[in-house]
Amino acid sequence: MKVSVVDLGFNSVKMVNYDVKRDGTFKAYRQEGVKVKLGEGLGRGGYLSGEPVQRTIEALKLFRDVINFDSIRHVLPVATSAVRDAANRDSFLKRVREETGFQFKVLSGEEEGFYSYVGALESTCIPTSLFFDLGGGSLELVYTENYGIKKVESYPLGALRLSKMYGNNNNNKDNDDGKDDDDDGSFSKKAYGKMEERILDTLPDRKELGISVDTTLVGVGGTLRAIARYEQELAGYELDKIHNYRMDHSSVSAIASELYKMDRGDLEKIKAIGSNRVDTIVAGAAVISLLMQKLDFDKVVVSARGLREGILSVFLRDPKAFYSNNVMTAERAKAYVTFACQQEVLPQYAFSLVKPLVSAGLLREKERAILGHALKEMATLPNVTNLSNLFHLIMDEDNAFLTHREQLILALAIVHTKKEKTVDWLFSRYGSILEPQNKKSIEKISACIVLSEILERTKATARLSISGNNNKKVAIRIMQSSGSRQPAVPATLLASALRNFERAFDVAASCQVVVSAANGSASKKHQEVKVIV
Repeated sequence: MKVSVVDLGFNSVKMVNYDVKRDGTFKAYRQEGVKVKLGEGLGRGGYLSGEPVQRTIEALKLFRDVINFDSIRHVLPVATSAVRDAANRDSFLKRVREETGFQFKVLSGEEEGFYSYVGALESTCIPTSLFFDLGGGSLELVYTENYGIKKVESYPLGALRLSKMYGNNNNNKDNDDGKDDDDDGSFSKKAYGKMEERILDTLPDRKELGISVDTTLVGVGGTLRAIARYEQELAGYELDKIHNYRMDHSSVSAIASELYKMDRGDLEKIKAIGSNRVDTIVAGAAVISLLMQKLDFDKVVVSARGLREGILSVFLRDPKAFYSNNVMTAERAKAYVTFACQQEVLPQYAFSLVKPLVSAGLLREKERAILGHALKEMATLPNVTNLSNLFHLIMDEDNAFLTHREQLILALAIVHTKKEKTVDWLFSRYGSILEPQNKKSIEKISACIVLSEILERTKATARLSISGNNNKKVAIRIMQSSGSRQPAVPATLLASALRNFERAFDVAASCQVVVSAANGSASKKHQEVKVIV
């Protein structure tokens, strides 16, 4: 099934087309965005004006053609702060419907925060969080405890809105032709100071939101992603990945200060910013920095998913709720997110192998968790002979539970099952993210993957007994019922896997394979025993 989400915001209109699988998972296959600046002029008269409206209509006509060409039946158009705040929104929506066929659902600020929260938290799975979505016209805050929504607030602190109010666009006055001048993305010292005062005065404090001490700050929005990519550029970050990236407040504050001091030409030269975001990045960076300052957060987690993914998730789970006016309930949000945030459980064939290793301290709990995600990942990976391509396929996925370092360990462990030398090269390639001890984790997880695959393919089970000083002796008993539907336990492959297991865990391992076969009745069983040392 194909679904298209059209998101009409204060600064831009975006269309994302998704392929949805039968299990409800989805992946974007096409994205289009046009910077229409629909919210221009709202600050003066509260009306959507001629040129921005016409730009929006033309962009929506393009999106309609793409949707029709792709034969997409399910289209979900939503509008946020610009349309929400407009005095002439009804006439605008009627014109859009007549000229483009799109019938927009106008979200309240609270609904916008709700959908963004669902989209982001499904892909980050942080139970207690303060989530923010910084757009062109507004800032949404959602505070949650154990995935339950406690508070949703919306503030007129969007990056484009603030840029229009305080930026150096000819002292915020119109030309004689009645049109806005283009912003140059810069601020006078006095205007920037006034903007900071407004932001701090508007933002709530921790007491107002009721934030607990274990709260994690999670954010979405183009400004946050641009700042994160800029930090990665400055640091020479090797991984081309933004989702689940962590930034310190000291770094966010330094970048906000640096961007404020640049002129438009300097801002455009920054790859992470470019011409598309040059007129909003300074104000947006100030909002994020001051938000972290006022609410005393030393880190922020970047989510690459937000409003559009939340819209799609709610629609797929409960279409009637999406089209009703009662979608935004704390109970629904918790159900949506906790469903997606179930930690990966090891399958039984791997559980019996791994649990004793964890109990004996040979495998750490985090390594066990990475192994669980790796086994699930391998079940969906295509057959790829190029190991570099395989590595990048794995890293392209957004894992809600793993940091960038942990996802690297997962990917390298899977590659390690194919070829160790490739892992050595990749490990050195991403050496600034990984730590030396991670190499041992990769080897352990890889060894467990190979043994788990043998158990899964042969429908066998395993029992481990661990003994000796410092748990250095591991005895493995593999049991299999013979039959024509599954292959026998491969002795040579198993012996090779055991040698890798011994090296990875620094133990002496022995293995006994017991094959039982029923001949006619349960009372006439015989066993074939193979011992591999």
